[in-house]
Amino acid sequence: MIVLDLEWNRGYDKKPLNEILQIGAVRIERLGGPIVGVFNACIRPTVHKKFDLGAKKLPDLGLFKKSHIRFPAAAAAFRSWCGEDRAFAGWGTGDVEALNENCRYWGLPPFEAEEFFDFQRAFAHAVGAEQQIALWRAAEYCGVPDVFDYHSAVNDAMYTAVLGRWLTGEDLAWRPEPAPPKRHKMALRLSRLPFPRQERKKAGPAPTPEEVLDARGSRTLACPLCGTGLGVARWHFTVPKAGVPQQFYGAFTCPEHGKFLCRMTLIRREDGQWQGRRSIPPITPELTQEYAAALDGGVHICRGKGRKRRRKGARPEERKTIS
Repeated sequence: MIVLDLEWNRGYDKKPLNEILQIGAVRIERLGGPIVGVFNACIRPTVHKKFDLGAKKLPDLGLFKKSHIRFPAAAAAFRSWCGEDRAFAGWGTGDVEALNENCRYWGLPPFEAEEFFDFQRAFAHAVGAEQQIALWRAAEYCGVPDVFDYHSAVNDAMYTAVLGRWLTGEDLAWRPEPAPPKRHKMALRLSRLPFPRQERKKAGPAPTPEEVLDARGSRTLACPLCGTGLGVARWHFTVPKAGVPQQFYGAFTCPEHGKFLCRMTLIRREDGQWQGRRSIPPITPELTQEYAAALDGGVHICRGKGRKRRRKGARPEERKTIS
């Protein structure tokens, strides 16, 4: 069995790729058994020019920058190291998906896993937890010494393999009952009326993403058909594995023409400030799916800075009580 872990960078550009920076893996012959092989590849980033917040905190970031190995060579070496073994495991399910996402980007054949075991889900079942548990917390719970840094792919793979000692075949086979589907039918009743292409507008800069989202210029917009002034009260977003979300979706409703969506894209500038770009894209099936996914993710409630109004013609002594 190959226990796999990856570290990657999402970046702040338009390229939709979780660029892998490190492939770490260990081989075990049985669940809870000793580690009989180790693979570690530090990969030079070549797709994104900047690192997201999660990538910047990786302990081996300096090694990635200095590495001369690019992803195609690292993937070929990992494929050779895996040999005929097609049983994979990991802490969560995202690593094999990210690995094949990078393979598609570079035009490489995918890694075909005949079996994949989610140790995170199995561990939650083993200890009776109702939610997923972070790797470091599970290791702490089991008394595993933290002799290696977390968020290094090869170290996390070793921790994951060691935690297999607390799992059984029943834990690995367990599947939670599917949650009832969330009802977004009302939320997804978007206007199908075509409208002219809308100009993109900048928002910010501001010290934090929240300040960009809360800014009056970000929340105030107009119906793309009649120009009626409208506003966004909350932003929905999908939650990434690392860093902060870059795409936010807000809905606004015109009494005459129906509900539309606006999208806010956030980037962090070199000076540390956050810059937003707001657009009102045409309603397409793809946009509707993105919005539905965001509704199942996180939400940011806008907090506008109210301005106290002074009553016209009030006497000075009255103004003290009104202002």
